[in-house]
Amino acid sequence: MSARDRMLARIRKAAKPDAGILPSMAVPAMAATSGLVRISQFVSKVEASAATISRIASIADLPKALAHELRSRNLPASVRHGSDPLFQNLRWGTIETSVGMGRMEEPVTLSRAEMGMAETGTLVLTSGPDNPVTLAFLGETHFMVVREADVMGGFEDMWVEFRRRGLDPRTVNLITGPSRSADIGQKIQLGAHGPIAVHVFLVDR
Repeated sequence: MSARDRMLARIRKAAKPDAGILPSMAVPAMAATSGLVRISQFVSKVEASAATISRIASIADLPKALAHELRSRNLPASVRHGSDPLFQNLRWGTIETSVGMGRMEEPVTLSRAEMGMAETGTLVLTSGPDNPVTLAFLGETHFMVVREADVMGGFEDMWVEFRRRGLDPRTVNLITGPSRSADIGQKIQLGAHGPIAVHVFLVDR
């Protein structure tokens, strides 16, 4: 076997879905948390990224929690989301909902995050009709929903779980807080390339 063949064989082996984390891989302590410590760290990291976060007991509580956030932010009682099954059959009450891709004139959008990462407070969004990419970039205020069970420690176990689920989206967006830039005057400006505000709903079950 040539050196090239040996190298390609190692790459193929490492790319298998069940390859897992290599024993020799150094995983930061912040990415190796579990249980309540992991969830507490995730909440802290989300808040440190200039986003906000609140917990809800179940997905059925989402409309009430969203209505509260909309009122407190003086936003219209309307939201646009994708066709994710998680949002189906919810009783939205006074909130007007629309389904489809994000639009420039949209003040509020809602997405489901496939996973979260406690190491950085990052939300992992996968593209597709259930959660169109444009919802994450065109709304002025972006709300995201993630289940507590889907909060991973860090990048290592996130990618292992990603492969385990057999996910194959066209794009993966890793979102940590609202859009920002310091290009002008070296001062952080929120909403530079996307939402000016991000709020995460952490669902217990």
